[in-house]
Amino acid sequence: MRALLLPALLLLPACSLFDDSDPREGTESAEDCAERLSGQLEIRQAIQAAEAVDGEVVPTYTFDITKMDLTAINEMIVPASENERGSLRTSAFGATAPPVEAFMELEVTEAGAFYFGENPSLYRVRGAALAADAILQTGCERQQPNMRLTGFTLTNASSPAGDTSDNESDTAE
Repeated sequence: MRALLLPALLLLPACSLFDDSDPREGTESAEDCAERLSGQLEIRQAIQAAEAVDGEVVPTYTFDITKMDLTAINEMIVPASENERGSLRTSAFGATAPPVEAFMELEVTEAGAFYFGENPSLYRVRGAALAADAILQTGCERQQPNMRLTGFTLTNASSPAGDTSDNESDTAE
């Protein structure tokens, strides 16, 4: 019996057992991104809460940019069409460190904000007011090669700027 089992196990693709590729590398289509995130409970709950809001919501998207090329990041920091920079923060600590938590609490603009750490490096950017059914797709369409949407926060479009009280903001990160 063992003699039959061993050859059968060897037929399994060895690459799947030792796959050390990073899912953040390469280009992910907007459809694949939406499929990847739509199964997450936090994403579904945030979209459901947005559907209950009268009018539109303003998303603030968070992207993991750890695997992006420096040239592509520089193009996001200083867009060719404008001379406005997103805010920058740097740290040598990982994802659970207090600097990342502080960065995630920052209010960001359409220019975005960048956090450069050992792993992850993050980009947060406020989007335009949208209907609930367009939030995820729009965020996924903003991805660039080697960038992955990780989540978003939502604010009621009719609330004053910067107001993120619990009854008007939902987080899916």
